[in-house]
Amino acid sequence: MNWEAIGAVGEIVGAAAVVLSIVYLAIQIRRDTTATMASASFDATHSWAQFNEQLLHAPDEVLTLIGRSYRPEAAIEDYSEAEWMRLVILHRTIFQKLEGQYFLFKHGLLDPGVWENRRRVARGILELPIYRAWWENELKNSTYSGEFARAIEMAAPTPIESLLRKPTEQGPDTTR
Repeated sequence: MNWEAIGAVGEIVGAAAVVLSIVYLAIQIRRDTTATMASASFDATHSWAQFNEQLLHAPDEVLTLIGRSYRPEAAIEDYSEAEWMRLVILHRTIFQKLEGQYFLFKHGLLDPGVWENRRRVARGILELPIYRAWWENELKNSTYSGEFARAIEMAAPTPIESLLRKPTEQGPDTTR
């Protein structure tokens, strides 16, 4: 065998090694992306669980206040200044968490199903006149990015009454 043949074999082996390295790297990147997406989805869900757990420990008056605000007939005038501020802060917290989840989704780190469910609930909240007024005010103050606001506005709303209804109450089936 001459040196040219040995060189050609070496080049083929080298090229094969490069291709195998690229394939291996692609597999590792895919695994890392999957793990990152799973972690982000877990963190997003866990964040909501912690938020709900905090609400669980809220005084009954606060829970009653929130429940009253989710009635279609609720009006801003029905609340004292302190009550309204609690509702503003509560919903700003909710929507800021959602905006963070939107950006995770946008960058491919949050499961699309998780994001879609969250944004539909958010859009459902905005179907209530009291929270539509709140939202419009938040948008005037540029509290949220325009792209996040558009993503929420374009969602099909989950009827808020279906989220707050006791399981024994009758209503349309929204699980499909």
